[in-house]
Amino acid sequence: MQIVLDACALIAFVDGEPMQPAATRAIQVAQSRATAWVPSVAATEVARKAAAGRLRLSNGMSARLWFAGVMARQGFQEFPTSIEVAISAYELPEPFHKDPADRLIVASARLLNAPVVTVDRRILGYPRLGHVAAIAC
Repeated sequence: MQIVLDACALIAFVDGEPMQPAATRAIQVAQSRATAWVPSVAATEVARKAAAGRLRLSNGMSARLWFAGVMARQGFQEFPTSIEVAISAYELPEPFHKDPADRLIVASARLLNAPVVTVDRRILGYPRLGHVAAIAC
């Protein structure tokens, strides 16, 4: 099983926050198979929230150090924002909201044919339209 984690799911999992059992199980299975993908745009979201003071990273680490450590320790794989991902983000079937990061995350999941693990209600509503699978945290 492959999965795509959005920034909120990544942070929640790393911080040991309570998650839905299905989400935890999916992440653990994907970790064991090296198929737990973190889109590179998630690093932008973590860095933006940390810089704005809306996210306190463990031990006061910089976003760069936190992200590098998390990726190495957790066995997550980076899914880069390629030209294909960037263009696909704006070819998503409508209706979908305008947040560029969420569009890149969903486009990545669609290209991987993998569900998005997220708490984002707008992304969680998108599967009802048949455009991507999602697992609620």
